[in-house]
Amino acid sequence: MRPISGIGALAAAALVLFTACGEPTPVARVQGEPAGGTKATITIYASPTCGCCHEYIPYLREHGYMVQEVPTDDVNAVKVDLGVPKKTWSCHTAVVDDYVIEGHVPIEAIDKLLAERPRIDGIALPGMPAGSPGMNGTKQGPFVVVSFGHGEIEEFLTV
Repeated sequence: MRPISGIGALAAAALVLFTACGEPTPVARVQGEPAGGTKATITIYASPTCGCCHEYIPYLREHGYMVQEVPTDDVNAVKVDLGVPKKTWSCHTAVVDDYVIEGHVPIEAIDKLLAERPRIDGIALPGMPAGSPGMNGTKQGPFVVVSFGHGEIEEFLTV
């Protein structure tokens, strides 16, 4: 039998320590990490000065998503690069898995998108409707979330 050295010795020591202690020590959550299990990581491209964009991020985290923020001074260039139709534009653009999420899309639509995985490029809540997630004001009626892809824009979900 050969002696344990280097990385092997560290692994063996960790195993002994873990076995001796029984339960592992809890690891502190990363600041901003959602409580409980995470659903997916959403990368959001937003202007550093956009207040409503920064209100949308905690909304996503509260609903179980990890959020990676990418500050950009040219959000429109991101939209163009990702193929977001101009008539669906809002103030920020996000990406989750292989989908684009444009604007203040309610969580129900994001959850549906990721559960069903339709053959589209993404979903959008065009404009910046009052009362939508991250936006001030009172909701004036149902939010119509649209899907886009293959040159089509269609209703995806009304919330």
